[in-house]
Amino acid sequence: MARETALLLLFFSMSLPARADDVFRWIDDDGKVHYGESVPGRYKQNARKVDLTGVGGVSDAQRQEAEARLAKEKAKVDSLQRAREEKAEAAPSATPSPPDVPQAVDECQDQMKKYLASQECFAPYRRANGSLRPEAFEQCTDVKQPMGCFSPPSDITDRPYLAPPP
Repeated sequence: MARETALLLLFFSMSLPARADDVFRWIDDDGKVHYGESVPGRYKQNARKVDLTGVGGVSDAQRQEAEARLAKEKAKVDSLQRAREEKAEAAPSATPSPPDVPQAVDECQDQMKKYLASQECFAPYRRANGSLRPEAFEQCTDVKQPMGCFSPPSDITDRPYLAPPP
């Protein structure tokens, strides 16, 4: 929509004739060419009026070409909009299902134990920047942290800055 508006503004600004009074051309004593609406007195006899007809104007062929491009762009925008609307209508309106969240407490504990065991296995292979050495994947199984389960480390109460509020 913004592109269409910009094209229309560009089209109309190019099609409007330049509004100017008489423009004169003269050469000063140093041989430099000057243009202006008023000529200094000593250069008036050598000044010539500049014909501005056709300058900045748009020919009919150029105007028709611009209108054809505008129509083509507008049709393209309309077809893309229709395709987007059809895609939105075809998509299921149901909300996406949440990620696998363990339902039972036992299941959650089992998954958390597997995750923590995986983290322990990877720990010796962890570099200072947090990356893992390639051989870690030969020795350990990568287990993603289960969603909805949280088991704080047993020593969390030993660290006062991480202790839960009383």
